[in-house]
Formats: sequence, C-alpha cells, structure tokens
Amino acid sequence: MLEQKIERAREIIAAALEQAERAMVTFSGGKDSLVLLHLVRSVQGGKIAIPVLNIDTGVKFPEIYRFIDKMQRLWQFNLVRENNIGAVPPEEIGRDKVECCHRLKTVPLQRALVRYSVSHLFTAIRRDEHPARSGEDYISQREDHVRVHPLLDFTRDDIWAYIRLHHLPYCSLYDRRYVSLGCRPCTSPAGPGEAERSGRAAVKERVMSDLRRLGYF
Repeated sequence: MLEQKIERAREIIAAALEQAERAMVTFSGGKDSLVLLHLVRSVQGGKIAIPVLNIDTGVKFPEIYRFIDKMQRLWQFNLVRENNIGAVPPEEIGRDKVECCHRLKTVPLQRALVRYSVSHLFTAIRRDEHPARSGEDYISQREDHVRVHPLLDFTRDDIWAYIRLHHLPYCSLYDRRYVSLGCRPCTSPAGPGEAERSGRAAVKERVMSDLRRLGYF
C-alpha cells in the first residue's frame, strides 16, 4: 500500500512540475514536509531544482531552525525564507492564536506567492491530519496559483515508514513526545495515544477551516 502511495505521489509531482511555470515547495522542518521534499528530490533526479519556501514566524523552536539549516546544507537547495516578524508585538504572540497565525503565516505566504510569481505551490498536507483538510484534492486551483498536495493519502504511520525506509534524518523534537510541530507558544508534547495535533493550540484547531480560507495550508 505504501509503495502505491509513493508512486502516486511521484506521478502527481512529476505532472505538476511539467505544467508549472514557476513552482515552489514548502518546508516547515516537520516530518511531512521532509517527506515531500525528499519525493521532489527523487523526481528531480536527486537534486531539488525548485525553490524551497519556509515561512519563518520568528517563534519556532530552535531545534526546527537547526534542522532546516541542516537539510539545506545536506541537500543543497535554494531556501527562501519569508516572514512577517514584527506584525505581532512580542507580548501578544500566542494571545489571539488565530490572528497571530494569520499574520505570521498566511500573510507572508501570500506575499511570497506574489513576490516569486508562483504558479504551483507544493504542500505536505494530509487528509487524515485534520477534518478541514479531508476534502482537499491533489490539485487545487486557487485564485492566482495551483496548490499541489501529493501526500493527501498518506497517514502518520506512512510518513514514519517512509522516513525509516529512506533513512532520513528528522527534527529531534519528535524524540521528545512532540508529534506535530508548530510555534513554541502554541505547541506542546502529546500524551500517549493522543491525536496527532493534540499538542497544538485547541482554538486554532477549531477554526482551521477559516484559516485555510484565508490561505493557510
């Protein structure tokens, strides 16, 4: 089953790259975007030939920043960091979690799409990760670009199986009971058997559909 999902993901990536005038792939430093990045690399002959977009909120865990830099050195890709740091005063970060997420993630994402004239944006969302993502399509036409979601059918177990299969390094936070990585004020370790995004801020999870309409992943 995993082999079929991998082959399907590679086909989606290859077809989208063939159509794209200007493609970018997102990389958050998390396990899902790591797998996506590796798949793009495998489709492109062992080299990531499209820019890699990281949305830097300024309040990620140090381990995430170090891991992103490590992978950039290892795979030698063109890392593009976009941010809106300063849009939320330091004392207010994480207070209104929805507005904070919108200003620090969605706004710089939309700016990057315009700045780099992105026609196709590859993201690592999965259907089983959140109900707001369950109805997505592999290819999703937006107003000014196309979203490409090659990992939609992957499960969390599939992601970790892929990482083990290809002996990929991953962010050390996963070894400390973090199961879904976000910003420090809104992310905590999960307990045994808890849902994948249980460590994320509950209020943001409840309004994920609204955030996605604003342009969030």
